[in-house]
Amino acid sequence: MRAHLPLLFAAALFAPCAARAQWAVGLFGGLGQDQGWQGRSSWMGGLVERRLGDSTSFVLRLSGLALTPLERVYGETVVADDGTTDVEAVMRELIGRSAAMLSVRWPFLTVPCDGGYHRGAYVMAGAGWEHARVRQTGYAVQEQVGPESVVVRERSWTVDRFVGAAAVGAQYGTRWGSPFLEVHMNAGPMPYDTGLWGITLVGVQVGYRYVFVKR
Repeated sequence: MRAHLPLLFAAALFAPCAARAQWAVGLFGGLGQDQGWQGRSSWMGGLVERRLGDSTSFVLRLSGLALTPLERVYGETVVADDGTTDVEAVMRELIGRSAAMLSVRWPFLTVPCDGGYHRGAYVMAGAGWEHARVRQTGYAVQEQVGPESVVVRERSWTVDRFVGAAAVGAQYGTRWGSPFLEVHMNAGPMPYDTGLWGITLVGVQVGYRYVFVKR
């Protein structure tokens, strides 16, 4: 499934259309609370949008983003890599993440302005793939020499998840482009228990898009 997602994204975005399409590119950044990985997150990314013709208001958006690494620290009794059992350890996890999303945007409030530009609000829904790489290091707790002095476990693994996304946003169109503000919510399987589904991320992002053909 994951191998076919980029092909589906490209097919939807670059499908031929008889009417003249409207293209836009943009950048964005955001902040939010990651309910799945259990921490605050920030991210930056880019987008390409295509409105398929003059007869429709629906816009396809293909976006990619990179999230800042997230660190988790917790205590755990583990089996050390050398086979020692019941070792009290401080576990540190460094989680790096990236994602790609395909969304459909639909304006529910549009105000025409001079020059053919529009301002208003919209809703958006889509789905995509999130890739995470987790590096875990466990340090033995030894009071006589201080904590985190001896590495007792080192692990790394990847987690890939299919997630759904919904958002509401507002844009302010000008001849120089359209700044926008969006409130996002993602849902999907939880990374530490993929059998459990729920809201994985809630956040706000701001960005700027440049439209090549005025609407």
